[in-house]
Amino acid sequence: EMIRTAVLPFGKPGVISAAMLALGRALGETIAVTFLVSALPDGARWTWSLFNGGETFASKIANNASEFSNPSKTGAYIAAGLVLFVLTFVVNSIARIVIERRKAFSE
Repeated sequence: EMIRTAVLPFGKPGVISAAMLALGRALGETIAVTFLVSALPDGARWTWSLFNGGETFASKIANNASEFSNPSKTGAYIAAGLVLFVLTFVVNSIARIVIERRKAFSE
């Protein structure tokens, strides 16, 4: 009963805030993702296997920085970076709102 009435109501916003901040942090990482996620070889298809490579927005931008001399590809990578930035900003903003609500709830 103690857990249900005291621990869960006060702990849930903190756990949700931590998870959202971690997601925002993970979305913003670039080099760590590039080192951990290897690129798919040319012509390879995506599979559900954890042992195959893959790419995220951040790793795609970092791995293909040499192609920025092509204006159309440069625009695509800048757009991908902007989407990544906006997504990170939205997740972090929502996390801030949850944290502020938690502070108001705790007082």
